Amino acid sequence: MRDDLAVLLLRHGYDALPLARSRHEGGDAFEARMLGRRTLVVRGEEGARMFYDESRMRRRRAVPPPLAHLLFGRGAVHGLDGEEHRVRKQVFLDLLHDEAVADLARRVDHRLDEALRAWALGPGVPLHEGLVRIYGTAVLEWAGTGCAGLRAEEVAQDLAAIVDGFGFSGRAYAKAWAARLRAEAWARDLLRRTREGRHRPPEGTAVHAFAVGAGADLPVRVAAVELLNVLRPTVAVSWLGTFAALALAEHPGHAAPLLGPDADRHLVAFAHEVRRRTPFVPALTALSTMDFRSGHHDVRRGDRVVLDVPGTDHHPDQWTQADEFCPARFVGSDPDPFRFLPQGGGGPLGHRCPGEDVTTALLVVTLRHLSRARFTLTSPDVRTDRMPTLPRAGLVLTDVSPGEADGTGPFVPAG
Repeated sequence: MRDDLAVLLLRHGYDALPLARSRHEGGDAFEARMLGRRTLVVRGEEGARMFYDESRMRRRRAVPPPLAHLLFGRGAVHGLDGEEHRVRKQVFLDLLHDEAVADLARRVDHRLDEALRAWALGPGVPLHEGLVRIYGTAVLEWAGTGCAGLRAEEVAQDLAAIVDGFGFSGRAYAKAWAARLRAEAWARDLLRRTREGRHRPPEGTAVHAFAVGAGADLPVRVAAVELLNVLRPTVAVSWLGTFAALALAEHPGHAAPLLGPDADRHLVAFAHEVRRRTPFVPALTALSTMDFRSGHHDVRRGDRVVLDVPGTDHHPDQWTQADEFCPARFVGSDPDPFRFLPQGGGGPLGHRCPGEDVTTALLVVTLRHLSRARFTLTSPDVRTDRMPTLPRAGLVLTDVSPGEADGTGPFVPAG
């Protein structure tokens, strides 16, 4: 039982799969057990292509309910397959088109500008806490919830608490469930009021879509779950935004291109490298729908297949100097969807996260502001045995001085 992957993940967090792989001669695929079920753990492009082959894999009941129901909610798109999944997924894709993502990024940009000016007047701020508030209030406004002020901050904090509990870490799991119940109750009430005509969100917003638009046929309970599956992942970008600030401080030599004439391309590349390097999603899971052979391993129908996400994003055969922070690797090229999968891989209509463009856009806005600012970091050490992880105390910024819009921002020191 001590070698069960679930136990290893609980005990060792992001170190669990490397530890398990080391016990199996370090190959790209190895056999294990997870919650007592036969399991094949894979990494790399070949493993990712097999994992996302819908003719051989399904998602229904693949993620254990104590995790799936907490993080995604009961009946969420993440656990659907085939045509039912494609129809539901299309609602998300229609919401997150380029103009909508740009609109959300503008709302975050405005809030970041105000926040940095306010932080400059204070003694210090936990960056993660600040980003939860900024991203959360922005997406709640963008989604047409009508939620603002302190109430919006409370909802944003609940969404962050749900994410913080996915690793079953101590009290965080219980707090996450309390937050999940509050958030779903809030979302159900909002959608009921919208369907009854008592709240009128703008057409094209997430609330409109799940209340009276493409998701109008969903039961209000499921529609509320899916509305949260637009809001929660946006708040979750606060973890990556925090690590983006840490990367700026730890790799100042890569900051200069973010302020130059070709800044946009370099900001996107820096954001991708932050996503590749940051410990966030530890693994993804599916269930086999048939017997087949993968390399030297026999996979039976009903076996679990686990995709090692960090192991793929750091695969030494797929990435030059895989353990080095090198944003230049992404300049001028689109990431391969089966090699670069910090939020999942494969095609857009499959089980790849529909919010990747949101993640990149919010990181770009955040990096643009932080690369122009002066600040000092305190306590940047990171625990890899906790999921999700953050620099200690959420990465406290002190001595904050916002940069000027002329793009001549100063060096970002680490303290």
